[in-house]
Amino acid sequence: MKIEELFTRNRPVRGILSIKNMLTGRTYLTATEDAVADIKKERFALDLGSHVSDELQKDYSETGLELFSIDLEIEAGPDDDLKALLDKTAREYAEKGISLYRG
Repeated sequence: MKIEELFTRNRPVRGILSIKNMLTGRTYLTATEDAVADIKKERFALDLGSHVSDELQKDYSETGLELFSIDLEIEAGPDDDLKALLDKTAREYAEKGISLYRG
């Protein structure tokens, strides 16, 4: 889903956010109850140098915003279990050989 679409929704969008290092393909995944608010929060933490993932923060600080993308990877329904969805998505990434940042 395009980020622009999220900002036009009348309600919070739940799902899985991804922050991808476009240079290495390494990705950070997190569950969200409100994608717009959490995209802003993640970006703010990275810009401030205080992201929960030290490895992601290090790469972001060294390479800069231009080499990262933040997207809603999966939109969840109102009854979906976000923890289970996050675990499933992480397993799928691992099966594809995509390295994940730890939080």
